[in-house]
Amino acid sequence: MQLPGLGGIRGSRLRRLRRCSFTTVSAESKTSASHGMPLAVHLAHAVRAPQNAGELYFGAGQGVDLGAVKPGHAGQFYQRVLPPAQVPFASSDGRLRFKKALENGTMESFFFLAEQFRTQDEPTFCGLTTLAMVLNSLRIDPMRTWKGAWRWYNEQNLACCFGPERVRAEGLSFDMFSSLARCNGAEVNAKRADADAADAADAHANELNRSSFIADFRNAVRRVSASSQRECLVVCYTREVLGQSGAGHFSPIGGYHEETDSVLIMDVARFKYPPHWVPLTDLADAMLKMDPRTGKSRGFLHLHLPTRSANGAHGAFSGAPFRVPFVPPAAGRRLSEAFAAKLEAERFQSDIPSLAELPVPSVESGCLLKTLPSQSPHAHAHLVLIHRWLSAVAVVEPQVWGQLLQVSDLEAVQEVFARLSSYQPFKDLCEAYALARQQICTAEFPPLRFRPDDFDNFDLRTELTLWSCGELWVLLLLLLPEHMQQLLTVSDSPDLPSFAKGMARAIRGPWALPLEAQRDTLSHILPVPRAKRACGQTMLRHAKAC
Repeated sequence: MQLPGLGGIRGSRLRRLRRCSFTTVSAESKTSASHGMPLAVHLAHAVRAPQNAGELYFGAGQGVDLGAVKPGHAGQFYQRVLPPAQVPFASSDGRLRFKKALENGTMESFFFLAEQFRTQDEPTFCGLTTLAMVLNSLRIDPMRTWKGAWRWYNEQNLACCFGPERVRAEGLSFDMFSSLARCNGAEVNAKRADADAADAADAHANELNRSSFIADFRNAVRRVSASSQRECLVVCYTREVLGQSGAGHFSPIGGYHEETDSVLIMDVARFKYPPHWVPLTDLADAMLKMDPRTGKSRGFLHLHLPTRSANGAHGAFSGAPFRVPFVPPAAGRRLSEAFAAKLEAERFQSDIPSLAELPVPSVESGCLLKTLPSQSPHAHAHLVLIHRWLSAVAVVEPQVWGQLLQVSDLEAVQEVFARLSSYQPFKDLCEAYALARQQICTAEFPPLRFRPDDFDNFDLRTELTLWSCGELWVLLLLLLPEHMQQLLTVSDSPDLPSFAKGMARAIRGPWALPLEAQRDTLSHILPVPRAKRACGQTMLRHAKAC
């Protein structure tokens, strides 16, 4: 029988809609009997009503700290004994399986993961620890500071749409892990049991679904375990099905032993269980078990390097003068938001010295300069702009900014700057840069390098980076997304977007198109901050209402 308003929806999907529909449906169904209204009318109304997309996708928050223990239970346990069907990695049988799998070439993943093997810091951090371990084994640059001078992934800096505090309290679902992995730069292929078949009452359909899932999992394990590329399988399963203590868990797969059809789980909860071999079919059954928080089965995820990252850069053109490195979406969003916050905080501050207070740049730093500051029109406005640009960079991940524009063809770069030497706005910004860099003490910005009358004698063996060539900082400023250029401007500031368009005309030739493509890439890497985007959407709604 087909209910009104639900035409074409299959039975299993309808059962899920009933579970996802609002609790008011059951309340209304009680009153409907007294009014003689059919339940189908109320159900159809509930299906059409808006639902909480975050709750449907990530699951409802528990509101309970899953890592908390009762006061008398703190420090009660020290490790657990594995069930008989599972073989500890360090046991004689475990070593024999490792040796045989190594000979068969199905332990390739182990070595990449072993370099980064770590124990989770919190009882609910199995997902975060697994992800940090895998991202580091894939050698994905997080493009954010870990500690000191180093960029690295750990459980605390994986935040994207949610942070470690939420995970500490609620744990991590299958979909949340997948989303977090993508935000932090990995390519993810997620596989879970077919929901329609798993939800069916037909035992035969369930068995077919199980067999299909096991076959898919075995094929993935065989392929990834034998791959010499940096890629990894992560399993999301419930410990209860394996006879272990605990519930939902994440860990990576380190290898496969063909003769026993078992996989090596590199368990990140090493305070509880060591790495161990598990029968593949048992692990598949543990993944098929439904997660009570989300109402969905668990599964496995294949993580590997994005194609663009494996190739080394975004938007790379053959023979292009510059390239933009791969930046994980979470890092780009964080950089954009921190940059915007810094500029908004000091928008109305007036700490820029006047031109009279600044020394004239020395000859060795005045490569693209031909005029003194006092002779340049709008010199102070240019100085304010460059000062805001460099001071923001100096305190907001300067080591990341210093990676965003890289030289790929030195001869092409020489030609680009030779053409820009006759573009007056670029020359004015370089003049302001030479003055402003003397006032920025928190980062060591380099001097200008190119002389307009001596381009032909430039040493092509010289390594050019943002930390050795001042002109590159001016060029990066002109390649910034327009929303960032607007943040940098104050009253009387030069029109950066028009400068950028004029720069493309000044460069001409084969280099204009690659530079425009790299500007577009930077716009994707550094999106509009979420708060500013939400404000813009609100204003748009008000405008439409008017």
